[in-house]
Amino acid sequence: MRVLITGIEGFVGSHLTELVLQHKGVELVGTSLQGNLSPSLEHLRSSIEVRTLDTTDANAVQSVISTIRPDRIIHLAALTYVPASMKSPLPTFQANLLGGIHILEAVRELQQTSGHSSHLMFVSTGEAYGNVDPAQMPITEECLLRPQNPYASSKAAVDLIAQQYQRSFGLQITVVRPFNHVGAGQASIFVCSNFARQFAEIAAGRRDPVLHVGNLESSRDFTDVHDVVRAYWQLFERRSEETVFNVCSGTTHSISEVLALLMEISALKVSLEQQTERMRAYDVTVVVGDCQRLKRATGWKPERSLKQSLTDLYAYWRENLDL
Repeated sequence: MRVLITGIEGFVGSHLTELVLQHKGVELVGTSLQGNLSPSLEHLRSSIEVRTLDTTDANAVQSVISTIRPDRIIHLAALTYVPASMKSPLPTFQANLLGGIHILEAVRELQQTSGHSSHLMFVSTGEAYGNVDPAQMPITEECLLRPQNPYASSKAAVDLIAQQYQRSFGLQITVVRPFNHVGAGQASIFVCSNFARQFAEIAAGRRDPVLHVGNLESSRDFTDVHDVVRAYWQLFERRSEETVFNVCSGTTHSISEVLALLMEISALKVSLEQQTERMRAYDVTVVVGDCQRLKRATGWKPERSLKQSLTDLYAYWRENLDL
């Protein structure tokens, strides 16, 4: 079985690669913008074929997919940082919406011309639901999409387009809507990783014991990245006809809880300094998803606690502060 992962060098791509390569008979091809792997995958380089790919280049996407003829595709390549999308929306729409359409078109063309059917997994986002009334939580897949920022709207758009391609052209498509996920290797632009890195810097004596924070009262549905990629892989062999699946824990934790857990894990005492630039008017206050459809289709359930995820993340930054 030939598997293609776009955006293989990213946080989720790295963990997904580790999981996929545990399965016998898999030929893994990965694409990245610069043709590189993350440092965490260097020990597996001999097991991965890596190709350079800019998904905004339709001809390049067509060439890669027609040459590889993958049986399974997990499309991870995207721009995912919400503040960057608010500051400059166009690159996010080009990468996420246009890039996604190019993947869909290449898969459609391959099926039309050769009869080869690739099962394509589109990674959307729980952010696509936007600001949901608490009375409608936990959020199910039937909830309307009301994205609140350019990143979320770019994902929501290609999410719907992927579903349309399945209906119109008979493609094998799965759409996943992951909520917040956490684990080693996550970029420090995201809240849990940012806090973990600050704690690691304090522990290493690189900064004063003052933690810079934003809104500590917002709550999120966090899932460990190992559980997330396991859900993705299991969905390829699901026992249902549904197309769209939330990937989430079904529980919620406030950002202040995240902070308290990291204090416990690091055994550090810190003072807090709230920074205006970390307070975002477009942030959704509370998010909690419903993962019952995923559980019914695959038997999946989250196995790792938030404390385990944060312990991994803190240990990662203790070892990698110079990255």
